[in-house]
Amino acid sequence: MYTKPRTGRQPLKAGLLVLAIASAALLDVPAATIPNVPLLTSTSAEPNIMMILDDSGSMQWEMLPDDYADGYFVYPRPSGVYGSSDYDNRVATFENGQPYNAVARSPQINRAYYDPSITYKPWSQADGSLMPNAAPSCAPHNPMNTALGCRDLATNNTQSFNALRCSSDTSCSWGPSGTQTFWPATYFRYNGGNIWNWSSYTRIDIRPTTATYTGDGRDKRTDCASAATATCTYSEEIQNFANWYTYYRSRVLTARAGIGRAFAAQGSNLRPGFAAINKGSTSIDGVNTRTVILGVRRFTGTDRTTWFNELYTHPIPAAGTPLRQALNDVGQYFSRTDSKGPWSTTPGQSGGTDYTCRQSYTIMMTDGYWNGNGASTAGAQANNDGTAGPTITGPNGQTYTYAAVSPFKDSRSNTLADVAMYYWKRDLRTDLANEVPTNYIDPAFWQHMVTFGVGLGVSGSVDPTTAFRAIFDGTTINWPDPTSSNAALLDDLLHASVNGRGGFFSAKNPTDFAKALSDTLNNIVSRNGSASNVAANSTSISTDSQVFQAKFESGKWSGELEARAISGTGVASTPTWTASANIPAPTSRRIFTRSGGTVVAFTWANLSSSDRTALGSSDVVDYLRGVRSKELQNGGTLRNRPTNNILGDIVDSSPVYVKDNNTVFVGANDGMLHAFDASTGVERFAYIPGSLIGRLQALTDPAYAHAYYVNGNIAVSNKSDTGGHNYLVATLGAGGKGVFGLDATTPGSFAATDVKWEYTDGASDNDLGYMLGQPIIAKMNDGSWSVIVANGYNSTNQRAVLYIFDLATGALKRKLDTGVGGDNGLSSPGVADVDGNGTVDIIYAGDLKGNLWKFDVSANAPSGWTIAHGGSPFFVAKDASNNRQPITAPVTTQVNYLNTGDNAGKRFIFFGTGSYFRDTDPTDTQVQTWYGLVDDTTMTISGRSELKQRSIQDQGTYGGSNVRTFSAATANDMAGKKGWYIDFSTSPGERIVTASTMYRSAQPVLVTASRIPQNDPCKPGGTGYVNAVNAFTGARLDFSFFDVNGNNAFTDDVLNGNPIGSVDLGIGMPTKPLLVGTRLVVGGSSGGLGSIRTNFPNSFKGRISWREIIKD
Repeated sequence: MYTKPRTGRQPLKAGLLVLAIASAALLDVPAATIPNVPLLTSTSAEPNIMMILDDSGSMQWEMLPDDYADGYFVYPRPSGVYGSSDYDNRVATFENGQPYNAVARSPQINRAYYDPSITYKPWSQADGSLMPNAAPSCAPHNPMNTALGCRDLATNNTQSFNALRCSSDTSCSWGPSGTQTFWPATYFRYNGGNIWNWSSYTRIDIRPTTATYTGDGRDKRTDCASAATATCTYSEEIQNFANWYTYYRSRVLTARAGIGRAFAAQGSNLRPGFAAINKGSTSIDGVNTRTVILGVRRFTGTDRTTWFNELYTHPIPAAGTPLRQALNDVGQYFSRTDSKGPWSTTPGQSGGTDYTCRQSYTIMMTDGYWNGNGASTAGAQANNDGTAGPTITGPNGQTYTYAAVSPFKDSRSNTLADVAMYYWKRDLRTDLANEVPTNYIDPAFWQHMVTFGVGLGVSGSVDPTTAFRAIFDGTTINWPDPTSSNAALLDDLLHASVNGRGGFFSAKNPTDFAKALSDTLNNIVSRNGSASNVAANSTSISTDSQVFQAKFESGKWSGELEARAISGTGVASTPTWTASANIPAPTSRRIFTRSGGTVVAFTWANLSSSDRTALGSSDVVDYLRGVRSKELQNGGTLRNRPTNNILGDIVDSSPVYVKDNNTVFVGANDGMLHAFDASTGVERFAYIPGSLIGRLQALTDPAYAHAYYVNGNIAVSNKSDTGGHNYLVATLGAGGKGVFGLDATTPGSFAATDVKWEYTDGASDNDLGYMLGQPIIAKMNDGSWSVIVANGYNSTNQRAVLYIFDLATGALKRKLDTGVGGDNGLSSPGVADVDGNGTVDIIYAGDLKGNLWKFDVSANAPSGWTIAHGGSPFFVAKDASNNRQPITAPVTTQVNYLNTGDNAGKRFIFFGTGSYFRDTDPTDTQVQTWYGLVDDTTMTISGRSELKQRSIQDQGTYGGSNVRTFSAATANDMAGKKGWYIDFSTSPGERIVTASTMYRSAQPVLVTASRIPQNDPCKPGGTGYVNAVNAFTGARLDFSFFDVNGNNAFTDDVLNGNPIGSVDLGIGMPTKPLLVGTRLVVGGSSGGLGSIRTNFPNSFKGRISWREIIKD
């Protein structure tokens, strides 16, 4: 972004107005050997999740809760309906006037019964689609075993069964023996009063003779065309009732519906297993194991299908509820140390790797209260929460010892809570390094088991919110004796969840159950990452200063743009707004595209016939606009998206703030460039490049494999320079071979006429590659404002080529081909104004072969623009072993403004080497280098021998951060040198792929970020440093630049007596640093933001590099 020259700044030549944006932080390109997902997420230690199903006999029941379950069923059941032994066929009577008929069939009392306010969807299948609707005339008793028969819900039924009458919850008797005739599609509305009075209810029969049904919460339904008026037709109502009967009628059916829906919404980035509390001992991956039915596996392919099949078909016997034994059995499973166990990358097979950071969770679902056998492991029977735990040592020497305090401790042993604590406070794998990620509720960095409790229609006496809040505030929780009452037994499940640092919920109906379980899974598997830079709306801190950060969530492939306030003390932890919460309603969104050669609003009616064919149906267009009704989770056929977020993942497109119209622009992999109001986060408009239309349908595919769309960088002109217009230029980045231009002057009224041009590989240009670099907007010597952009990588010709387009029209003014090919491509350019007349004269850019090119564009006509030095590179970057070093980072240029010393008044070129966009890059350990080269305008630089070598001198820790110092300069040691270089050889694989930025402080300061990728999923993304050196010597600064310990002083920020010049902010791999006030703000691959105070005396503060991401 462009920053106008100011007093105290000395641009290369005062008067050149160049508009540029920081380069993409992490580069990713789709090609045969390059992954189509961000490198920082290409590996991960998927969490283990053991789902324990309560298969006790009460799960067969059709009454909930137990208070009214004297009659187990509301319909006569067939024998063996759940594949095992049966309970007595006790059925609530159907007799009119008998209160138990109403109690049993009123959703307000029996929460398992049909509730007309709920839309009952069929079960989810492994691929996320839904099973078929149940036929009202033959609704199966068990959807997985239709041979057991079905019930005709549209006619009178006559059957023999044991009818039960009850006049209170303690007074029941058998009704008349023999048969009863009843209308099966019936429910009772409870009107208030004594629930055991027949007069407290209104009976509603769902019959063909009744055309419509109103009220009773039907306005919440999603299956009724007139739900807005709380009205459903007979066919809609009877279909909903049939789905309830087949898929939700009993406790186990409801549990399967909720569990299936929650797990079907998950991707492959988790490893579930399956268990049931009454399952006996069998061999599980080579070890005799009770309770566990399926060991953990990656959630894909046959393993995914097998898991769903077990969930839906596991027999439910008339047996007890040995929860303590079951939880202990799973804890023992997670304690395995053999090569086929749950910690391995190949569970069930030898030869895998036991990841030290893998997390293990158990979700225990039950409809009632434990009984039967306790834990078989002696240690698990003890009062584990009432006694201190062992001291466990973790990363960086940290230790943790469980202290027996509230809300964890009690005075009893052999409880469910004791079992959970036993497998939480102990290191289950003492042979593995303790590198398990911690979070706000779970401080355990050792291998342990986290327990989640799920109650179906049951509740205890202790409030779950209070219990979990007590983890933080220490409030005393008086846990009751579990043996004292049924409610106390459920409190023990809550207590186990608190001890296991998981979560707990008790759902009252199927909808709540499914949602709560989905939230639990989302909490477990969510992986956030950020790979784009940050932008800011001000270069100095004021009351309304904000930074804008883009994020993505892998697996679900959703995105987020956040605005956060920044002050002198740092960046706010809570966003001011999030873009996902401010997307307008689908019909209100202003989305444009190019279709059939014409720019149109993105609606089905406006698209050309060929584009309609490519998209398939209007449902795809509606989906992309934000309609959710056709997603699998809502009964449709399209890919599910996360709740409350339709924004696609934002990976490499860095947000750009434009002060002229107070708008933030960013590209997303939902196929759109988005414009957001910088004050509110509301989307102002979006644009879909026409070249992407043919690929949009893939975004709706339930089997969607991540791909890039609008993933490139953006540049926006200052309207005071470009005829009163803010021209926006963006590349597709890894999303395609193309670049486009818009007139973004008035985002609030953006129209089809504001789409100016698009240049793609459809132009039959074999030099056009995936433009991962940063476009630059600048004034050329022919008097035009133009776009300067590198061709990028993986072009058909595989050469390094520079493009120059007319800014307003997109006309190709000049293409400069270096002729150097063979898996090559040009990277982000940098520009220089040599004569100070406000136009670009020189362009520099690197390529994958390590060549640094100098392009001479000083001629008045494009035909005179050439490659300098006779078409030879100005410099070739090579390591100490003479291996070429790829240049993917943008080039920065700056004149040495110092009046004295070596190289005074000469132009410097700054860049780093390294690559991070190919699948082999994370494991590449070639030594990469930071360069500062002098261009004396006449000669090339032959190699390192003409440069002064600097080095990383010391490494250590200070103020809790990893820090480094650089070597010092000595008097006149730059004499005769054409620049400097620093090899980043102390950390294997360290590289620079973002721009270097120069600032004026007590000395000229050059800042860049370096990244150290990790190929270990236990170190997500990697690490890296923010580095600062003297720009014109490459040596360490003579003063402390970073306030590492945050004490608002700089004199103590030293390592071994030398100023610290390099600091790891603990945010993963850092993106390009952004100066706001005196703080450097940096995004990181972990998804967080880091900031650090820097030493800028007031008389010197000011950015003097041309390459900035502030718009003012």
